[in-house]
Order: sequence, then structure tokens, then C-alpha cells
Amino acid sequence: MLVLENDHVSISFNKEAGWISSIFDKQKQIEYIPQKRDAAAFRLEQGDKIISDFQRFNYAAMELADGESGYNFTWEVTDQLTVTAKVQLNNDSDELHFYSNVHNQSDKPIVSLEYPIVSNIGAITEEGKADYVAHSFATGFRVHNPLASFTKDWNGFRYMPYPEGFSGSTMQFFSYYGQDKGGLYFAAYDREGYAKWLNFYKNANGLLEASFIHGCEDIGEQKGITVHYPVAVKVLEGKDWYEGADIYKDWATSQFWCQKGVLADADETIKAKWLLEDIGLSTFGINAGSDRSEWIRKYHAYIDTELFHILGPDWPNKTQDFGNNLPGGLEDWFPTKFNQKNIKTMESFGDKYAPFEFDYLFNFAGADGDKGKKAMQQIPSSSMSIDQYPFPFVCPADTFVQDLHVRRDEALQEEANVDAIYYDISANNILKVCMDESHGHPVGAGRQITMAYRENYLKTKEAMMKKAGDHYIPMGTEMMNEIFLDVLDFYQARAGAQPAAPLEGWNVRELLKTGDAELIPMFTYVYHEYGAVRLDGWGKVVEEIGDLFYFTVARTYLWGGLYELNHEYSPMEAIEGKENGAAEHYYSFDTAGYEFSPERATYISQFARLRTGHGNKYLAYGKMLRPLEFVCDKTSLDWFHYNCDKGFNEFHDSGELTVNSIVHSAWQYRDEGIGLFFANVTDQPQRIKLDLDLNNYSLAKNEYAVYLVNETNREKMFGIYSNEVKNIELDITGKSVIQLEIF
Repeated sequence: MLVLENDHVSISFNKEAGWISSIFDKQKQIEYIPQKRDAAAFRLEQGDKIISDFQRFNYAAMELADGESGYNFTWEVTDQLTVTAKVQLNNDSDELHFYSNVHNQSDKPIVSLEYPIVSNIGAITEEGKADYVAHSFATGFRVHNPLASFTKDWNGFRYMPYPEGFSGSTMQFFSYYGQDKGGLYFAAYDREGYAKWLNFYKNANGLLEASFIHGCEDIGEQKGITVHYPVAVKVLEGKDWYEGADIYKDWATSQFWCQKGVLADADETIKAKWLLEDIGLSTFGINAGSDRSEWIRKYHAYIDTELFHILGPDWPNKTQDFGNNLPGGLEDWFPTKFNQKNIKTMESFGDKYAPFEFDYLFNFAGADGDKGKKAMQQIPSSSMSIDQYPFPFVCPADTFVQDLHVRRDEALQEEANVDAIYYDISANNILKVCMDESHGHPVGAGRQITMAYRENYLKTKEAMMKKAGDHYIPMGTEMMNEIFLDVLDFYQARAGAQPAAPLEGWNVRELLKTGDAELIPMFTYVYHEYGAVRLDGWGKVVEEIGDLFYFTVARTYLWGGLYELNHEYSPMEAIEGKENGAAEHYYSFDTAGYEFSPERATYISQFARLRTGHGNKYLAYGKMLRPLEFVCDKTSLDWFHYNCDKGFNEFHDSGELTVNSIVHSAWQYRDEGIGLFFANVTDQPQRIKLDLDLNNYSLAKNEYAVYLVNETNREKMFGIYSNEVKNIELDITGKSVIQLEIF
């Protein structure tokens, strides 16, 4: 065996093949690869083949400066194809760094390299009963006991589908841990946005495997792969998923995508203050071209806030819809067909709106069809994804597409004076690979594709703001990725309503229904104070969707988001038996007849007022903290899912989900105050006991007051010193939310 070790950690490699045979935490005496089985050291994707065999393996130990040691590895796959790697360990660190490259002198193109591969990882706690994987797929999911939960039907996070990002990952890390025992942290410290896949799944041996796949940025004969960043593997204490997120946050918030700084300190030239401070609820998919003013007035009759409306796609001259009708070039977009009754009604309430655009879909039979065809994104048949990408995409690096992107939305701003812009099927859910080098990029071009999206967004926002008289125009997309954090201001998500929602999380959905998987606010925990605003909840103000509604509303707001009423695949709430018809919609839905619920609207309203009122500086601008620990009752809530494509498996699915009766979150605003939020999602009053320990927070003063904030007032409860611990009890009435503010 080849061994690399210090006082903290030891890693061993097979001497004949270079694969990882052991990772041992010396301090905790934990072996993470307990079963000694052969494994692959690397995998190369060459055409439609995966290669892990080689002719010769060589290694050399190296002594590095600053107390580091390591190995250089070389695998001669053929006489003309070589994989090299370097593994480094600092004497004072428990974090290993892996570097790798492919040297190709053959006439066979290399598509990707998978390295490092940590195979045959076992359970950490007894039978895996307290084991979890926390992955940044779709802003964050946690799966309990992955050795048991990953099966042949879904073997885990590998070749993940929509949303794309880093193949479904919104950030570049994940962790596997045994609660309070130990664990492993995995991250790619890539500062530039190269194409990659973050994998954690059950392998053919029935054990767990972690790996990183690096895409080739210039695919062709005699072209290899240079991985420009290290992959880190680090041992953990096992202190929940927050531990790995804290490690990653220390690195991530110093990268270029956080260059704006925290939003609380940013001026109005680089942030949408109205979106952050004035908006308490969002809608999505209200018809843009048909009169829906009656519904807008109905919402405002019960929900005391300004609303942000992302209108449906039915506003261009040549309509967009969910039946494959799309605009082509600029002439297909204008003049617009916004219903002015909607616009005037929204303005009367102080609401804001954004048009929905299918951003990178193009009608090749429409205006500028020939230019569109030349700009078509060529996605490889082997996309390393469950998704097959059957859409008519255009490549963001093509000069025609770049020009159209700016000119289209500049003209939209001039004609309609929109408040914001929203892009569906855009950078965060399209594979960052294009095989057509005529667009001005190499074959593959992962990073260049990503940077083209960024550039298109930046130039378009600049043009729109100029037309708007230099007012800031917020820009949003379907889903999110960290690379665009300094460019985008909001994003639409659906995972917060799972299992009563479609799209992201659908591959984890069966585990979500049993409680063996759950959404976690991973992206929010790392980035919330930097942006962007999350629209989530996939809601309707009707009784029929079930009582999970109360939990979803509470969690969405208390995790810093805006609840979204969604009307894409089904009618709006019926008002005295009247609902909008499918003939005026962009999707052919069935009638429902589900009546608007004043009680549910009023429930939303209290959270909307909290968001724009006493809780705003925390929920809009704050840094998310680890929640307090306390005991509360569980409750079983029913749900029914009808607002999705009728062809989806989850259409008309229903069930019950057991959740905590109290939704809780903790936030810090600058070094000035702490906001603790508690929502009771049941009808029964709840009493909880907790320890309030100010030693856990970094605050500026020595003495603080604790205030209780509810629907009607803000009342001082007691004083507390910064080094003091207080045991308190809280009574929370049914279907209500309270805030403790330490200020």
C-alpha cells in the first residue's frame, strides 16, 4: 500500500493500480472504507465507452514546501493516452487535495475524466441508522441512511437531471456523515465555473461511492483534459449538514460571484430594494394576455402586501406556450400583447411584474430561422444525465443569439416598461456543453458556455436599465446556480412544496414521500445574505391541495423565501364558481372548480406582513444560522398534487407527510441582532422549551433585550448579556407565527 498521512488523517492507495483503499480518521479512529475490494482509480469517457483499464501504473512520493507531502500518479492507458494525478496533504490539515489531467496523443477524443473516485464507502453509524448524505443538488437535499435508501430504482446522485447547474448541483460540494460520529466532506474548489458532475451513489458492490467527473472543454483528436482546480476530501465531526456547509461557505463567499458583497450593505444601483423589502408574495403564470384583474383584486382583499407577478408566456406577438409554440427572431416578439387591465390593476396596488420568456428556446421556422438553425446548441447523445434535452436550444455563445438576447429585452423595456425580467429554460437548467464550434467556442466548451450566459445576462440588464432611466431591473431564472449569484436577483423553485410539486426533486420524490429524504436550505445557508430571492411553494389558495400547505407556506417564508401562487398547469382559484378557461391559457388544463379560500389567504398574509415588516431585515437580508434545538410534536398533513403536466407520474398523486408541528429558523442581521422565528402549522396551541445561549453568536454589544413579536405588537420580554444562557418557554397559538428578536 502507498500511504499518505499526518496526525489527523491517513489515506492509502493500492500499490499496483493507484485506487483508494483506505481513508482513516486518526482522531476518531474511523475507517471509511472498511471492506477491501478492488476499485477503479479513474474513469475516462472516450466516445460511447468508459475506460478504467491501463497498461502501466507508476508513482512517486514528493516532498513539498510548507510541510506538505504527496504522491504523483501516472496511468498509461495506451501508448498515446495517459492519466496523471497528484494528491497532497498538509501536515497540519485533515483535508486532502486531488489534482488530475489527461494527456491524449491519440486520434480518439476524450469527453470526460472521473477522478478522484472514493469507492466502497461503508456505514458510519451502526447499520447506517444515523447516517446522511447532504448534497447540493437542486439547492439542497438530505437523504437518510443512503446505504439503505439508495436502490436499483434510484442509486443516488449520479447523472442527475434538471436543474442542470453542475449536473443538478447548485454548488460544488456535498457531505456524508454519521450524526455526532464523523463523516467526509467533498468539494471542488473551482473558481471559474468549469463543467463537472458531483456524484454520490451506491455502486455495483452495494456500497457507497463518491466521485467527481470533469468535462473536457476542448474535445477532439490529440486533445486532453486539464483540471484547473483541486478536489478536496476532508474528515468531519458529524455535526449535521451545517458542518460541511460552513466549510464550503468560508471558501465560496470570497469568490467572484459574491463580488457585490452582502445585500444589506449594497446601494440601490446593484439591488432590487422593492423586491427585498416591499414584496410579501409572488404569483407565477397569471395570463399576460387575458384579463385576470378580478383574481388580483381577490388576492389583495385578503393578503396585506404588495405582490410580485411573473406573468405567463402568452404576451409576445407570436405566442409562447407549453405546446411547442415559440417565437423565433425579434419580429416574432413584438408588438407585445399585455392585457392593460392587468397592468393597471397591479399598478393600483403597488404590485410589480416580470414577463416570462423561454430564454434559449427558438422557433427555427420563425423569424430569422436560418440564423437560429446555425446557432442551434448541439448536445451530445451521451449527456451524462437522465434528461435527453429534446428542446430547440440555441447556444449562448453564438453572436446572433447574444445580439438577440440584448435587443429583445431592450425593446421589451422600451415598449412595456417592465419592472423585472424572468427567464425560463435558461442557464440553470441547460447542459453546459455544445459540440458546434462554428459558434466561436471549442467543442464541449463548458466554462465558455457558462460565461456566455453570464455575459448575455449582464449586457441585457445594462441595456434594460438604460431604457428604464437607470432604474435597477431585477433579473430572475428558473432555478439557480452559484456562478450567477452576482447577476441574478431571484429564482423560481418548486422543491419546497415537494412531494406536491413537479420538476426538481422528482428523482428523489419517493424518498421525500416517506420522509427518508428532505429538502434542506443548503443554498440559503451558504448564500442568503448575498442573494438571490427564492420564489417557492407551488401554491394555490384552495382547500383541496391539503394541509401540507400550512407547513409549506411557513417553511418557505422562514427559510427566507417568498411563497409563490402558481397557475401554470391548472386553473386559478374559482371565484364564486368562476375560473379562467383553458382556451385563454398556454397549457391545455382540465377544469377543477376549486374555490378560493379566504382562510388560507389570511394565513399567507401573516407571513407576508412578517416578511415586509418586523422580520424583513432578517428574512430578506440576514445570514441564516443553525436553528435552535428543542422538542416539539409531530403532525401528519395530507397533500394533493394536481398542478402539473397531465403526463407526469405525480399528476393527481396524494398522500400524507409527517413533519414537525413547529417550523423554526434562526437569522443574524449584521452584528446587530438575532431573529428567531417559530410557526405553528397545526390548529392546536404548542408550548416549546429552549435554551437561549448568546455565546453561540458573534454580536457587537454586551447587553441585549429580547422582544416577542407577533401579529399585533413587539413587546420586551427580558434583558440578556452576551455571555448568558436563559431557559425560556414559548406558547404558540394554532396556525400562527412569532418572532423572538435579540436586539
